[in-house]
Amino acid sequence: MSAYRMSWHQDRHPRREEGLSMIELMVALVLSSILTLGVLTIYLDSNDTSRMSESLARVQEAGRIALGIMARDIRMSGFQGCSDPMQDIAPNFTASSLDGDFFGAGLRGVEVGGSNWESATGHIDVNNIKTSAISGTDVVQVRRASAPVAVLDSDMATAGSVIQTVDENGAKDFTLGEAALITNCVNADVFTVENEDGETEQIKHSSLSNVYPAGSRVFHFSTDTYWVQDTGRQDDQGNAVFGLYQNGSEIVAGVERLQVQYGVREGDNIRYGGAADVNDDEWNDVEAIRVGLLVSDAQSVMANSDAKDYDLPGLTVQPAGTAGAAATYPDDRRLRRVFVTTIKLRNQIPTT
Repeated sequence: MSAYRMSWHQDRHPRREEGLSMIELMVALVLSSILTLGVLTIYLDSNDTSRMSESLARVQEAGRIALGIMARDIRMSGFQGCSDPMQDIAPNFTASSLDGDFFGAGLRGVEVGGSNWESATGHIDVNNIKTSAISGTDVVQVRRASAPVAVLDSDMATAGSVIQTVDENGAKDFTLGEAALITNCVNADVFTVENEDGETEQIKHSSLSNVYPAGSRVFHFSTDTYWVQDTGRQDDQGNAVFGLYQNGSEIVAGVERLQVQYGVREGDNIRYGGAADVNDDEWNDVEAIRVGLLVSDAQSVMANSDAKDYDLPGLTVQPAGTAGAAATYPDDRRLRRVFVTTIKLRNQIPTT
């Protein structure tokens, strides 16, 4: 009976279930909000860091590629095949429409809009870039022989004889109107190719200054001109995107400035200066070139405005609005880096 009563009493008075109080619920909500905010902050910081890293990677890649392309060409400025540079052989340009000053025009530089801009037309075809190259930046022209090479199968009968190649397809890479260089390591001629489409074993040309024997080599004769201009594209804020151009074609996007200094031999020292500091008779005395590029990414990834000064050879580029600045860059929060290299010329033979 006692047990029955106790059970009946417990059934009439069941234990009350207890939940979270309002204070406990508010504390839980605050703690979860802090935790969520922390996770969100970490995610946003990680995302910003990732965007910055990707932007830096793109800038570094563009800088390396641009310098690599220019360095390869500039280093070989004045190359004329198998001829030893110490022989100081000047190719004959009678059969070509190019400027015949091989050593004087093998390497040329000019500042866009500078004091020697107009006078440079005799050596650099600036007419095509007058309206596009960025004022205050530099233009560099390099002329040199380049592969692929064709080898003469037999002696030329006369200076105007067709060049017969050893390889049955040796002439297929030489096209109508392009410049080529033929040399036997003692003499050299630059000529205009007169081949029609379909020529594979013969290279036609006007009369040369020499009759070349079997084994002589024919190279392509390249003239490469580099400058910076507006690509016509815009970034996410509507600012212009610039690029490095070669012979009228964009090769690397993001290059904002090209600045070059030329090292001229003076006794035991090398004097570096801009294109305006090199006299017409000193271009063959240039032994090294210092090339600087200011490269930016097209995306705005910086949280705050950039306040850095960027030092290029012979020029400091400063933030827009800087009093007395020789050159400025816009307040666009784009990541920028400077790339500088010094290139030793292999085929320049000082005349002094």
